[in-house]
Amino acid sequence: MTSRFLSAVVVVAAATLASVAAQAFDRDITIDTQDGPRHALVVQAGGGPHPTVIVLHGALGSGTGTARTTGFAEAAARRDFTAVFPDGLDRQWNDGRTGKAGGPDDVGFIRMLVRQLVADHVADPRRIYLAGISNGGMMSFRLACKAPELFAGIGTVIANMPEGIVPCAARPVPVVMINGTADPMVPYRGGEVGLRGGRGRVWSVDKTAEFFAQRAGCGSRSAEALPHRDFASGTTVTQITWRNCKVNGGVSLYRVEGGGHALPGRRALAPRLLGASNFDIESADIILEAFDLDRPL
Repeated sequence: MTSRFLSAVVVVAAATLASVAAQAFDRDITIDTQDGPRHALVVQAGGGPHPTVIVLHGALGSGTGTARTTGFAEAAARRDFTAVFPDGLDRQWNDGRTGKAGGPDDVGFIRMLVRQLVADHVADPRRIYLAGISNGGMMSFRLACKAPELFAGIGTVIANMPEGIVPCAARPVPVVMINGTADPMVPYRGGEVGLRGGRGRVWSVDKTAEFFAQRAGCGSRSAEALPHRDFASGTTVTQITWRNCKVNGGVSLYRVEGGGHALPGRRALAPRLLGASNFDIESADIILEAFDLDRPL
């Protein structure tokens, strides 16, 4: 094989990779709101309306960073979902926690984003889902309460229901929660958020999950220890499932025993400070699998 031929192969391969990369991060859309221009990255599954997951980043995160590092873009693509990654103002979301008054109208922004996705024939309005990490997960709960007609399901990681969301008009939808029992930022048993508190208050994980199970009309509850593959972190996962629900996909809590404020399936950012992650499960796949089961009859 000649060097000239090898060079040609390299050029073609590089061009192909560049084309794939360009398609992977399809387009950025801008929406004018009362708080100024707001942005979202859209990773489109293909032409025409598709099931769509809107993924909300954690505090200090971004839509682009979340698309590139959390696995949600890849998990959505495997299931032919469009994935949308909006940006919160100042890299955070106004999730409605008690003790955090004021802030941008993020509920209004997400409403406008959904309308734009539907008007552009990107999203199937019957199958728009929310997924959120930490602050983004709490914002997902707020949206489930304040804009329930828009969303067909909720998935959250290391997040509990903000205590300030009263009343909550959530409707029966599939819900997946993934929480660590040793989370130092968002306490499993509820209370003040933050390493030293002072960042608003949240419900406990159990109260949050039970609330959505009741809304979904679920019956019995069971717990199962999942296969243990990650022996280095000292964490394990128990799946708690509410059965006989009114919705496909049901309500599930993945309790990471000994898990910290980290995204299971991804390396913990600061394990000494925020606690251990877990590699027995992949958060994005767990959540998208539940959404994929929620197909119209």
